[in-house]
Amino acid sequence: MENFFGSIYCWFESLFGANIAEYLWGYNCGTQDYTNPNVFNKIGLLVLLISLVLSFVYYYVLNSAKWNRWWHWLIVMFVCGIVNFYVGVQSVLADFLDGNIGDCLMYTRDENSEIISQLINESDCWMFGVANMIVSMIFFFVLSFVIKWKSTNCKHTPFL
Repeated sequence: MENFFGSIYCWFESLFGANIAEYLWGYNCGTQDYTNPNVFNKIGLLVLLISLVLSFVYYYVLNSAKWNRWWHWLIVMFVCGIVNFYVGVQSVLADFLDGNIGDCLMYTRDENSEIISQLINESDCWMFGVANMIVSMIFFFVLSFVIKWKSTNCKHTPFL
């Protein structure tokens, strides 16, 4: 279970890059091993919780005849994606800007410790947000089928 969220995010690793993935897996440059906490688990649980809450809001709070169309469900799914996009970006971008990711994952250096190239860019952090958005929309889709059965007006959405 420890690697569940990380394995889901690694489906989209080509979007955000291997160096961010190594950091999120818990790679520590000082020990050259995975001794830091697995950040995928923290982000994944947060995304799952947000998706569950928004699914619950759609099926049990907005549960009215006005909101039982497939496009209303799609709107709530996109809201879930947008919220989780910013959660993903802020989770990685804050560590990137603070320099907490680690120089071995962020830069390539020569023998004089001069920076040759930057391995992680700010755009990679934004692309992690896109991957996080996609994962959250998958969670929302799956959770919709799990919790919609007791809804009075929206139980047939999105297939109405």
